[in-house]
Amino acid sequence: MVLGVPLAKFIPELFKAASKPFVNVLKKNVPKSPFWKDRVFVPMAQYYNKQSVRVRLWTQGIRRDKSQIEKSSHMSEEAAVELGAEIVANTVTFGIGLVAILMNQSISAAQERKKAKKEENKMQAVERSVLELKEKILDLGLHIEKQDAKLREFERTLVALPQYAKLSPEIIQGTNGGEKPNDSKSKS
Repeated sequence: MVLGVPLAKFIPELFKAASKPFVNVLKKNVPKSPFWKDRVFVPMAQYYNKQSVRVRLWTQGIRRDKSQIEKSSHMSEEAAVELGAEIVANTVTFGIGLVAILMNQSISAAQERKKAKKEENKMQAVERSVLELKEKILDLGLHIEKQDAKLREFERTLVALPQYAKLSPEIIQGTNGGEKPNDSKSKS
């Protein structure tokens, strides 16, 4: 079973349970304040009820005039206060849920940026290592070229010495790659 499905069912129930004390406090304290009762909760609840009656009649295909809708959507002050408290509690719950979702998205985006930056740093380190290795290979190649040039210079210096001509053929043979100088002449 997927974990998301039970959580999707559990989270709204958790919000309802958490907002229930808030709704009860609102129901108890709103009638004490005439401003909140007369200007916020009762008009909001009556407007909500009137719109829900209109939608219900419209979806059922029933046509009513304005006065009939007013009569059928009329509610007592206690019911309006209770409905207003429920609306405010649901709005607060929705706001808390929205803030939680936005925070979760923000945190996951920050983690993604951090992960991407870490990956980018890793790639840059690999690129730097590759460049360093290429430089070392080039340096080694230059060093080998220098050694080769020095060896050829040493051979030229050795051949240019007057004693080189007086060396025995066996010694010269080692420098010619194993061929005897007289063998090629004797065959022709």
